[in-house]
This record gives sequence, C-alpha cells and structure tokens, in this order.
Amino acid sequence: MEVDLQKTKAGLVIKTDHNTIRCPTLEISGTAIRELDGDKTVFTVPREQIRHISLFYDTGVKNPFCHYFLGFVLFLIGLIGLIAVLLASVGGHPLIQPETGVSELTPLLLGLWTIIGIGLWLLMSIFRARYQLLIDTANGVRKVPFPKSMDLQQIRQFIRRAHMFFGYEIDVSVLDKIGPSA
Repeated sequence: MEVDLQKTKAGLVIKTDHNTIRCPTLEISGTAIRELDGDKTVFTVPREQIRHISLFYDTGVKNPFCHYFLGFVLFLIGLIGLIAVLLASVGGHPLIQPETGVSELTPLLLGLWTIIGIGLWLLMSIFRARYQLLIDTANGVRKVPFPKSMDLQQIRQFIRRAHMFFGYEIDVSVLDKIGPSA
C-alpha cells in the first residue's frame, strides 16, 4: 500500500499505511476514534458504540456558571483585599518596616495577587472556545477537542478525510451558521 503522509503547520498527519488519520489530540481509524495526549491514548470509542458524531464550538467548561461565579468572587475578594491593604498602609501602617527593611504584608500581598490571578483565569476560561467532536455513544457523550492551532480549513479537511477513508458521517451543521467562507 502506498503511504500518503501529509503534515501541516498544526501537525495534521494523515497516514494511509496504518489506516489512520491523526492530529495531535485525535486519531480516527476504521475501527475506533481515540483522544490522544501526545502519543498516549486517553480514551478509545469503538466504532460499534458510536451513534452520532457532530462538530461543535464550545469552551469545554463543564459548568460555565460556576466558573463565572467563582472567578468573579475570587477576583472581587482579591481586589477588595488589595485595596484595603493599600489604604491601611497609607493610613498609618507602613508596608515596609523602617527598622528591619522587611515588609510584614508581603505574603498577604502575594496571596491577594494570586487570588486575583486565579479569578481572572477562571473568568477568561469561559470565553476560550474551540472546535470539538461530540461523540454520542450508548455509554454517554464524549467531547474530543481539536488542537487550538488547527484552523477551520484544516478541521474541514480532517472531517472530509474521515468520511472519505472510513465512512464516518460527522454532522457539521455548526459550520452552516458560520458560512461557506469560513
């Protein structure tokens, strides 16, 4: 069998000698779909168990309200605490002790900045969406994300090859909302 090996900037590799289509996070063969972490298989969904496969655009956050609420609360607590410490230092309690040259509040300030950072990270994670495959099986639903580095054209090519080589029917109706030029 002749080897068809295609590699793009995102790492999309198509190997027909092993009957697989592979990108950094996903491998499709005639018998299964696998989520990958490097060269290690995270999980495998046998073809017989697959009921429906669709492409969708999502953040991957399981509960966005909790992310938003927790992120907002942590950010607010950190910000209020930071303002209170700075106002206390202006009001008579110096941040650096003149006799020792050491700040008593350094651990507190670092902790507050850390809380603010974690809160911002949680808030921003809500808005970091990317394309994923939603695989519906008898045992539940699995989400397999495409790498962030893959653009929409490469994802379309990957899905076309999965259909052409292995006959997988992947619902790409989410692309109709974006338009044909995307």
